[in-house]
Amino acid sequence: MGKNTKEKKKSLGPGIVGLLIAMGIIPVLIVLFLNLKIMTTLVNNRITVEEKNSTERVVDRLESIQENVESITKTLVEQPEFKMPVKTFEDQEAVRRMMTVIKDADVNIEEVYFVPTDYHLISSNNRDDKQGRYLSRDWYKSAKLNPENVTWSEPVADNNTGRLVITVSTTVKRNGKEMGILGVDVNFSQISEIIAKTKIGRTGRMVLTTKDGLVLGSGTKGEVGKNLAEQEFFEKANKDSGFVKTATGQMYYAKTKTNLNVFAGVQKEELNQEKNAFLKTSGLVIFIWGLLACLLAFWISRKVVQAAKMLVDAFSRASMGDLTAEISNSTAIEAKKDSKNPLKALVFNLINQETVSENGNEIEQIAYAFNSMLRGFAALVVGIQDESNSIADMTLSLSEISKQTSSATEEVSETITGIAQATSSQAVDAERTVNEMNQLGDSIESIHQSAVDMNNDANIATELNNHNSELMFNVHENWEIEREKLGQLVTNMTSMNTDVQNINKIIQVINDISSQTNLLALNASIEAARAGEAGKGFAVVAEEIRKLAEQSAGSTKDIELIIEEIQSKSNGMVSQVSDSYEGGEKQTQAINNAINSANKVSEKFEELIKEIKAVDGLSQAVKNQKDGVLFSVENISASTQENSAGTEEVSANAEEILATMEEFTTNIATLEEISEILKLQANSFIVKK
Repeated sequence: MGKNTKEKKKSLGPGIVGLLIAMGIIPVLIVLFLNLKIMTTLVNNRITVEEKNSTERVVDRLESIQENVESITKTLVEQPEFKMPVKTFEDQEAVRRMMTVIKDADVNIEEVYFVPTDYHLISSNNRDDKQGRYLSRDWYKSAKLNPENVTWSEPVADNNTGRLVITVSTTVKRNGKEMGILGVDVNFSQISEIIAKTKIGRTGRMVLTTKDGLVLGSGTKGEVGKNLAEQEFFEKANKDSGFVKTATGQMYYAKTKTNLNVFAGVQKEELNQEKNAFLKTSGLVIFIWGLLACLLAFWISRKVVQAAKMLVDAFSRASMGDLTAEISNSTAIEAKKDSKNPLKALVFNLINQETVSENGNEIEQIAYAFNSMLRGFAALVVGIQDESNSIADMTLSLSEISKQTSSATEEVSETITGIAQATSSQAVDAERTVNEMNQLGDSIESIHQSAVDMNNDANIATELNNHNSELMFNVHENWEIEREKLGQLVTNMTSMNTDVQNINKIIQVINDISSQTNLLALNASIEAARAGEAGKGFAVVAEEIRKLAEQSAGSTKDIELIIEEIQSKSNGMVSQVSDSYEGGEKQTQAINNAINSANKVSEKFEELIKEIKAVDGLSQAVKNQKDGVLFSVENISASTQENSAGTEEVSANAEEILATMEEFTTNIATLEEISEILKLQANSFIVKK
């Protein structure tokens, strides 16, 4: 017993599904990967810039404080109070007043010490050391060992405030003889506050340490006073500045001239937080987009397969002669009727239409074209059916017509008589044509006179255009003079801009004078303090001078800003005048073009005059040809007589037509048989449902 096997048909569905899913997910993965790389690069660059800028800002501030303290220390050792031996209480208090003035002049100075030779330590805070404990302090020993230099001690905790301070010390000499040791305690409260408030990213911090790793300031609470010498980032910081990478992250460091280290860095978690958040969001996007891509792929595949099945079925029915096999969206109609779920029915309403639209998708357009083809072919078959019926009817009527043709031949002779009458009318029309040709001659004469007038007007227009060209040339010469003046204005504006920029040099000199005035005011305050009560008035004057110097510095900055604005506007004016100069060159080119155009107009007028003369010649030729036309009209009159003879020949032809009609009747009988066969074949098509 044999089995009927049926080969399984191939389908595009799986391939379409896979392709659409890949096209939907792969671009999303690529975009997300690129966004991750871009985000990582941007975050790293931002952190690097923050670390470097924050560190360099703190280092600049530290070096400014240290240079200022060293300058004050050098100024202080030159004061007479420190160069004179201290023997009495008055000498001691004079020194203390001087140190108090210096301490109050700079917020970064914690305390000032002076140890005169053969005398105890004098403090600006009235914490004199009469026990000689200062002899063991580093700042005192450093000044003793380096009498020619200003030295910086290691950080120590202040006995009074508990804050870490560094002492600047130097030897006071007079004529090469040591008069004492001067020490200035420098606190870093401002720097520590800046470091504590500075945030590097989310997990970053800043740290200020000594060269041995002792923490002077930190963005982490409780870290001040600890030693970080064994930390990996500290050990790798062996240059003046740069980046170091550790197992916990990346840091930027910089060293001051006095070997203080400033570090700024972030932990590895800095980037991980943003990366994890991005990956979570990306995973959700990929999942949602993948789900939508799968649903869309299955839906599109199903629609394509359904459309293919409908097309195959419709073509099969059409090949069998069924011209009513139009394609309709029956799947959507049945799904809508069978669906009990309102939501599912709504979806079918959105994605399907019950009728095939010409403006629908590509599948609907194919179906619409197929339906149109069937309708057209069905209409053609219906027409063939109707025409076959009509042919059958017409064959019957043709036999009747052949009988009537004989009688029509008799009417031909009557028609010939009418032709003779028409020939007489043609003779009258020929005479009328002669009169009209004479009128045409008069019109041609008028055209000739108009051509002469046009020639005169064209000559006048040519003279006016030449005069216009001369005026344009004068405008061109005057504009060249103005453009040269504009070029000189550009040169003068550039020179003025250079002079304005030289004012900055004068402002710099004023800034230097203001700085010197400020220093002189400080020295005046010192002298006033030395004078005691008698110098209070002088101290007030010195303070006013210092304020005036500060105001002068501020005014100089304002002037500098105004000069910068003038420079900016000056540059703008130079640019605008230069643009105007360049525009002048373009205007010169435009004038040259206008002159060239006027010259071309003159040439065109000359050509117009030539053409007018040609028209005049043609009108004269037409006038000459008028006589030939009159001769032709006379020939037409003679031809009408010949037409009369032709009517006799037509009568003879009518007899021949009668013989032909007999043969035509025989052919009509054969045509009736053919029309019956055509009718049977046309009715075999199905054109109505």
